[in-house]
Amino acid sequence: MYTKRLVMAAGLACIAALGLGQQAAAEFPDKPITLIVGTSAGGGADRFARAVAQYAPKHLGVEMVVINKTGGGGQVALNDFAASGGKDGYTVFTALVPHIIYWSQTRPEGQSGFTLDDLVHIAQPVRVPSGFMVPADSQFQTFDQLVAFAKENPGKLTMGMNGERSGGHGLVRMVEQAADLDIAEIAYGGGSKQVKGVLSNEVAVLNTNVMHAVQYKDELRALAFAGEERSSLAPDTPTLQELGYDVTDYVTRGFVVPSGTPDDVVAKLREGMKAISQDADFQADLAALGLPADYMDHEQTAAYIDRFLDANAWLLQEFKQ
Repeated sequence: MYTKRLVMAAGLACIAALGLGQQAAAEFPDKPITLIVGTSAGGGADRFARAVAQYAPKHLGVEMVVINKTGGGGQVALNDFAASGGKDGYTVFTALVPHIIYWSQTRPEGQSGFTLDDLVHIAQPVRVPSGFMVPADSQFQTFDQLVAFAKENPGKLTMGMNGERSGGHGLVRMVEQAADLDIAEIAYGGGSKQVKGVLSNEVAVLNTNVMHAVQYKDELRALAFAGEERSSLAPDTPTLQELGYDVTDYVTRGFVVPSGTPDDVVAKLREGMKAISQDADFQADLAALGLPADYMDHEQTAAYIDRFLDANAWLLQEFKQ
């Protein structure tokens, strides 16, 4: 009888432990989540991550803590994250498209680093049209004037970008090809450093996005953006398509976790991120930062990346060479 009772007790204990284990899994998250930003504080990715973090307690039930890890425009931190970032959902990376495409697809032969298959997308809540701005006192009043100068002075027009084989570098090459230009690119380690570079006249042109047209509307003049249509945040600035250049380019901002993160954890993160993205106050905060809310879930993000790979195969091959 005693042995039988022990067996029954052990069985009940196992059932209880299983139930507690399922309950624990269902309680994710139950502690703060770290958001890694691969660039310095003050840049677009950093401001976006901090805006999201403010709404995490409301929609995820826990705090989010933003950590900046600089190097290679974000590539160094993402390589480390994909290799050893943990697969429990408590460390999330602020990933930008097309940056992660360029880095993974154009890496020199023999150089190690993350692949797109190493990352699981949560969502991309923001899609910002790329473009070009100059100081308010610049000689360039229009994008056509900038193009005319560059044609007359090959290699003399200086332009700040966020790093080699980055989203900004890609935009420069798209414009160089479309307008038959030769531009001198100067790499900086993040958006805030790029702005300082153009405002201090280290470079003549800022290769940026519509965010800075909102944040620096008095200090900088927007010449053109590469959206499919004019941005509501810069309605007076023409698109490159309007000006006759077949260039469309955006930078998205969103989040990834390492491949192998449990499906239920990923689902919770996606649910929370969608709720944050649909919050009217969050959308207003984004607009104030110059970040247009343009939510893409993980499936839409995957399709978006596939389209980019197809449309820009020539550029990826060029960067790889």
